[in-house]
Amino acid sequence: MFNKFHRQSASRLNVVVVTPGGEGGRGGIDRMMDAIRHEFREHPQVDVDLRFVVSRGDNIYLSPIVLTWALLRIIYLHAWQGIDVIHINLSANASVYRKLIVAAAASTLRIPYVVHLHSGEFGTFWESRNEQMRRRIDALFTKAKSVIVLGRVWSDLVATKLPELADRLVIMPNSTRAQRHHSHSDGPVRILFLGRLGPTKGIGDLLDSFEIIRHRNDWQATLAGDGAVAETRLSVERRGLAGCVTVPGWLDDDGVTAELRAADVLVLPSWVENLPMCVVEAFAHGLAVVCTPVGALPEIVEHEMTGLLVPAKNAPALASALERLLTDPVLRARLGNQARVQHAARFEIGGYVDKLVGVWRGASRTERCLVTSKSSMTARAR
Repeated sequence: MFNKFHRQSASRLNVVVVTPGGEGGRGGIDRMMDAIRHEFREHPQVDVDLRFVVSRGDNIYLSPIVLTWALLRIIYLHAWQGIDVIHINLSANASVYRKLIVAAAASTLRIPYVVHLHSGEFGTFWESRNEQMRRRIDALFTKAKSVIVLGRVWSDLVATKLPELADRLVIMPNSTRAQRHHSHSDGPVRILFLGRLGPTKGIGDLLDSFEIIRHRNDWQATLAGDGAVAETRLSVERRGLAGCVTVPGWLDDDGVTAELRAADVLVLPSWVENLPMCVVEAFAHGLAVVCTPVGALPEIVEHEMTGLLVPAKNAPALASALERLLTDPVLRARLGNQARVQHAARFEIGGYVDKLVGVWRGASRTERCLVTSKSSMTARAR
């Protein structure tokens, strides 16, 4: 039976992607996986069979059940058609423990896997674990056929800790579909925040900056996302910003797209990031971006060229950058146009998927070569 499946997979690549929330999930990596899913739907690759398996789900208390079901699906898919490679999306904290189990299952079934690191907090998490857990995390990486990271800062992190992985690290910044340009009529400048509402995203700093520019009547802001929604709304009310700041909560894909089309500026004053999808999406829509130089953001946002970089935890600097964009429409348009050019050159989903399929094929090919070599040695021994 194994040989039959192996011959089938030699001509067709069977890939399973393990993602936390599944289609429409609220995390950035689920949005990235949705972009891949949609690209495959619109431009099918006849020699690639792509399936997604949810490892956590929306209810964290039910995640052990969801993970168990994911493992059963992997076992079933491997027995039914064979799996050539598993793509494991890896964040920090509880995600690591779940993915250690997935990787162990892959190794037991002798399925090669690729790790896709997407957490801005992973370095701190990795360093803070005890020696035994660090060894397990090290093994998770070293057994992977490839490790995908979102920028040089993350490839440097992994290569420093595990030099033997240097030739297996692949830098692939997040990507999205290209978008049509939408010109806006006269009116208030629309400022948009997309992300999980909370301290590490700099929401307090952002509201402080809004208080500094509250004397102006030429702007409106939308803070969209999950997390501390009620607390953020209450803070907006207490600061007297309800007339110019709205907090709609979490938005689905259509809602996010509508906000991006209506916006002029994307602001992201995070303290910690990897490479957030919202910035790449803002590039696609031609928005001027104001963000902090954390994670891999300085690798794609060039100050004064494709956006404005401001120090983290610095509300006055953030307010100054926003005010520049409010008072200078030429600068705002130039930054947005340059961002669109960069998106077309570096962050369009079609090229991303082509490269990703190449990574999958490389991981699968390595395993096939090992299996073929072992089979040849056995035949010669006989």
